Amino acid sequence: MAEYEVERVHEEVRIERPDGSDRGDAGDERSGRVARLVMERGDGSLNVFRPPKLEAMAAAVEALADDVDCLVVYGEGEFSAGADLEFIREAPVEMRPVTIDTIAAASSRYIRAVREFPGPVISAVTGIAAGGGLGFMLASDLNYLHESATLDTAFARIGLTPDNAISFFLVKTVGPYKARELLFDPEPIDAAEAVDLGFANATYGGSADDFLETVTDRARELAAGPTAVHAETKTLVDASYEGRLSQHLEQERTAIKRMSGTDTFDEGLSAFLDRREPEWH
Repeated sequence: MAEYEVERVHEEVRIERPDGSDRGDAGDERSGRVARLVMERGDGSLNVFRPPKLEAMAAAVEALADDVDCLVVYGEGEFSAGADLEFIREAPVEMRPVTIDTIAAASSRYIRAVREFPGPVISAVTGIAAGGGLGFMLASDLNYLHESATLDTAFARIGLTPDNAISFFLVKTVGPYKARELLFDPEPIDAAEAVDLGFANATYGGSADDFLETVTDRARELAAGPTAVHAETKTLVDASYEGRLSQHLEQERTAIKRMSGTDTFDEGLSAFLDRREPEWH
């Protein structure tokens, strides 16, 4: 297994570079300049995020743009279950819209950084990608899932509108009717179904470490390819919607901020964290 140089950019975020690959001298003709952006679980079990973690992730992607040809995004244990709901519940009720908006703003910065990254960005998903974590996955150029991974839109379950461009990318992937179904009535989607729906490129088995190495090998292959062609191709593919993505992210921020100040979200959040069924009114 390859050795990695580690750079810590936040207490729960690190950058890993296979030794030599960032300098193009790994000795493997398939190797190019690759890096892995790793989200760590911290004290939680579902790899949730707060604004500082998101800002560190966005800054890392922006900083790597000039010296990495392919980036792998990975969450330890779980890819990510989205925003830290305990953190949100701890905020005074009247401050929840501001808290939610701060998270949405940082998330939007990360998504823009991924879409503006000049090379391929690959999500390597183990465990669950839910809520905002699913949005991060969908924002990537390529998605590879461990065969046991699960995807979940999640937002309606806690009484919130979706953010992190989930509705934007879902419509582009599955069309408006299937997108509404997935958002109105969230149900877990397994890895095989995700590939069938077009959310992911392929699934792999093995241990989590073996899976990550398999995806990193794929990143090396891409990084060894024509970097300028990849950058231009990414721009061309994004051209069909890029002009509307920023507007969509702002609409999401407005909607989720508004919903976060309602009784609907208060009930949904309490029910989810108390592990009971919500009583919608």
